Amino acid sequence: MAEKKTSRKTVKMEGPAIDSVPIVYRHKIPIGRVIKYFDGLREGRIYATRCKNCGAVYYPPQIDCPYCGSSDVEWIELPREGVLETFTKVYARPQGYEDFEPYIIAIARVGGVRVMGWLMNVKDERCVRVGDEVVLGTTYIDKHNKYIITMQLKNKQC
Repeated sequence: MAEKKTSRKTVKMEGPAIDSVPIVYRHKIPIGRVIKYFDGLREGRIYATRCKNCGAVYYPPQIDCPYCGSSDVEWIELPREGVLETFTKVYARPQGYEDFEPYIIAIARVGGVRVMGWLMNVKDERCVRVGDEVVLGTTYIDKHNKYIITMQLKNKQC
């Protein structure tokens, strides 16, 4: 009989055990205080927040500054251009994205913060390089009823 320790007690399990079981967990996330961010995506804009007390800039936007604790923040629109810092091609797509072709997720430095998005219109990822300039945008995914951040290489065709 296998034993499993939890934070409160040891639970005895009968018979064989399975390491993991797929679980679908859905919940609604309240976005009232950051609705400007989601409205911006719909308008093709990408917003961050800047703390008026300490000057820290946050993306994704934070309504309360994680650094100094102030709630006095302002919305700032991020530039549309950035520099690619890392990327990966996703072959094992997560739940809900199984019917998408393999896609590239990238992180770019934009306006002093890192922004993650889908790197679009790349036929051969072998020509993509860290340091490439990218242009940011947004696009709507009908299946998921949401907007995502997209990136395209600025001066390069791959």
